[in-house]
Order: sequence, then structure tokens, then C-alpha cells
Amino acid sequence: MVARPVLAPAVNKPPSAVPLAFDEERKIFETTKPVDNHIFTFALTNVSTKEVIINKVTTSCGCTVARVPELPWRLQPKEDGKFDVEMDFRNKYGQLIKSVLIHTTEGSKALQVVARLPARPTASRMGNRAKNIQMALADRQAVFKGSCAACHVAPTKGKLGKPLYDAACGICHNAQHRASMVPDLTRLQHGTNAAYWKHWTANGKPGSLMPAFAEKHGGPLSDQQIASVVDYLTQAIPASPKPLPPGFAPVVK
Repeated sequence: MVARPVLAPAVNKPPSAVPLAFDEERKIFETTKPVDNHIFTFALTNVSTKEVIINKVTTSCGCTVARVPELPWRLQPKEDGKFDVEMDFRNKYGQLIKSVLIHTTEGSKALQVVARLPARPTASRMGNRAKNIQMALADRQAVFKGSCAACHVAPTKGKLGKPLYDAACGICHNAQHRASMVPDLTRLQHGTNAAYWKHWTANGKPGSLMPAFAEKHGGPLSDQQIASVVDYLTQAIPASPKPLPPGFAPVVK
């Protein structure tokens, strides 16, 4: 059997009596861009003249996790310490407030972590998106024209490899709220190889949202850039035993 640490008995004292001083008792994170998570770091000091033992740290929600030193965590008089609280933001919007409770031999202390995230996409935004999808179906090269070029052309300038993939391809294929007809490239139901990636990147797919990125078709990418994306994809998405689509025999080197 594995020996479990013996925790010191907790006592019921008012929060104000807990002799721990924190750099802040309420941490706030704000962002205007979608992010998956954030780590809040709390610094604390035992301001008493005796040892304080932290038996556990709990949070008010499963999306928020406290990462503390090994328990029981013993803080000697005047000793400093730090611990992290990580909050998961996936599929969350607006303001989030979570509690963090420090359980010690001198009572309990409540802290807060606050996240201010972008608002949930509105119906009007989704309506604009639907309109853009219809435009792309009518002219798949439309993403490289007009106001769309700011997102689909300008960020590709001077880039190669993964940075270029992120700017040119990931903006759609890796988007959190990508259109249902835009595939997750890591979950294709068939095999892939360099010839496959090169063909679809350069030429796109008529009748779909997939544009042709090659300059000869009005796209923004040079042959060198397309080759660098192909190299990245063949490394990032290894070949699988699934059969390739017709016309894409394995490349013999």
C-alpha cells in the first residue's frame, strides 16, 4: 500500500484570522481574442510567528484547477510561496468568476479568479458568416479579394512552413467555429501524401469553399510557399494505412 500524507487537522476560524498575506486576493484576466486557457499565479506569505499548514486548495468549478506544492504544504513564519490556478476557457464567453478556497490549520481563506472573455458570437455575426459562405461557394477565390484579403492574403506574406500554414490554412481548418463543410485535416477518412497536399493546396476544389492558393490561379502563394506547406503537412499529419483517394498514388523517392 502507498502511504498517504497525514494532514494536520483544520480548524474553523473566520477568514480574517488566517495568517496568510496574498499579493492579490482577486486576480483578473482580460482578453479581446479567443484563447483556450489562462494561468493565474498567487504569491503568499506566512505573516504569523508559527507554522501554517495548507491541507488542500479547492475551486468552485471543474474548469478551474489549482496547482500547488505537495500537500500538506508547510509554511514557516515569514516564509513565501506561490501556486497557480489554471482556468479552461474553451466554449466559454463573457465574464467568468471562480472561487479558490485555501484550507489551512488556521482556518480557510477564499480567493477569486476572474476572466473577461469576448462575448458569444451574435446572430448578426453568424448571418454575415452565412453570407460569406454563399459568396465563397459562388466564387471560391473571393477570400483573396476585397476586404477578405486582409485576413486571407496579407498574413501569408513572407511566411513559409508552419507559420504559413497557420496563416493561410489553419485560419479555416483549425478554427474553433469552422463551417461544417470545412474538414479537420487530422481526421480525414482516407490516406494522404505529398502529391495529395500539393494538389489541393495549389488547385483547390471547384464547387466547394476550398480556393486555389497557387499564384497561377489567382491565389497568394508562390511555388516555394506551397512546397513549404506540403512539407509541413506531410510531417504534421503522417501517412496512415487508409487508402488514398483515386489518382494519388504514393510518391516514390
